[in-house]
Amino acid sequence: MKKRVIGFLSGLCFLLAALLFVLTGWYTKRFDTSFAGLLFTLTTPMKGVGGGFWADFLPAVLPSVLISAAVYLLLHILLRSEWIGKQLRLPEKAERIRRTAGKWLPALSLALLLAVCVSGFIRLHVAEYLRNVNAQTKLYEEHYTAPDTVAVTAPEQKPNVIWLVLESMETTYASREDGGIQPQNYMPRLTALAKENISFSDTDKLGGIFSTNNTNWTMAALFAGTSGLPFAFPVDQNSMNKYTTFAPEITSMGDILKRDGYRQVFLCGSDGDYGGRALYFRQHGDYEIHDLFEARRRGEIPKDYYVWWGFEDRLLFRMAKDELTKLTKGDAPFNLTMLTVDAHHLGGFTCEECGTEFSDRTANVIACTDRQVGEFVDWCKEQAFWENTVLIITGDHPRMDTILTGGMEFRERRVYNSFLNARKTPQGGTAYRTAVMMDLFPTMLSAMGYRIEGDRLGLGTDLFSATPTLAEEMGYEKLNDEVQKYSQYFIDHFAK
Repeated sequence: MKKRVIGFLSGLCFLLAALLFVLTGWYTKRFDTSFAGLLFTLTTPMKGVGGGFWADFLPAVLPSVLISAAVYLLLHILLRSEWIGKQLRLPEKAERIRRTAGKWLPALSLALLLAVCVSGFIRLHVAEYLRNVNAQTKLYEEHYTAPDTVAVTAPEQKPNVIWLVLESMETTYASREDGGIQPQNYMPRLTALAKENISFSDTDKLGGIFSTNNTNWTMAALFAGTSGLPFAFPVDQNSMNKYTTFAPEITSMGDILKRDGYRQVFLCGSDGDYGGRALYFRQHGDYEIHDLFEARRRGEIPKDYYVWWGFEDRLLFRMAKDELTKLTKGDAPFNLTMLTVDAHHLGGFTCEECGTEFSDRTANVIACTDRQVGEFVDWCKEQAFWENTVLIITGDHPRMDTILTGGMEFRERRVYNSFLNARKTPQGGTAYRTAVMMDLFPTMLSAMGYRIEGDRLGLGTDLFSATPTLAEEMGYEKLNDEVQKYSQYFIDHFAK
């Protein structure tokens, strides 16, 4: 009995070691978002999650685990089975070696498990994560600007605003000549829009906005871009839909625009409740939510329609045009915030409009998104509302898998941004600026012509001003560390 228990535990250790080794290898190959990113993947509720994950995960992981289990079973039989020993009839010396190896097999399995754990601890930078989350920061006490404590004044003629948020749109997809890392440009229209309009960059070419800890997934990016705060709530990262309130004490962009009479719509091609998006936008700006289920209710798609995360971007842009046509018939200025999804990891979704000009599937997805954005911008420019509308195009975060990223670290990649029809000219220029997603909050309002006392809201700085951002004052790496640390101020003021 004791031998069987030891054999079972030994096999379990061996199998667990194999599983952890394969998982760590698969994760570090496919993703580059540190241990916090791994926790995000593990704690993300599966409801509302689109396809692609399991299609990549199972073929990459399952065969290796099954082979490892078969290898251990074979070793166990050959080294520890008395019946096999009798059948083999080995010489006495060889039999002693076999029995000795069999006795050491459980210890070797345990040693292998410990070695894999240590290796994973190092490869996933767990020590850095634990150091940051267990440290405390005074970032908010020293640098947070509450929007209700400074004057945020609307322009006399309030423009409409469209914030087009492109899933995983980073400037890495551009050609080397344009500032990216690709042999050819997969995003030529977006590159041209950045050059022809206002786009803030960390270089003198196409660059962009840096993503930080706690702003590097979609809900966190939407939150940071409209509140000037990182998503540092003591909850699983995409489980805000389980709650009845979402940071009720903060003042966000939606709150300010609601105060000033804007009609607001959030449009996405997935479940609007996922990650707490609908909850946040309803409570902070009274947005109308136009998501997968609303599109079904309106008859825009069949009742059972579902691809990728819900419906693809080609339908999203069609619905956006219809929504804008309706919004322009009202008397109130409008804010349409829309989120694409086709470029989501893993690999992206190829719709029927995607071409095959590139050998890489994800490159074709990016190129398809680029074309659709270009067509949408062209359509907007032909509409009567265009002259009184500010169009802001940004990504949400760098893509979470490592496809097309050329081995660059996650923190080195930049999020796309361009501002069309902005009501101001950047006083500090657009090149060599170090900005993060939280800077979008005051910057988007400023692009609409808002005057912001002190140029700062939340932890964000108006990039149209000459005031240095926190990332420029502190250094990006320092700010990136600070936003991941624990803050009692954040809990007391924003999480209750």
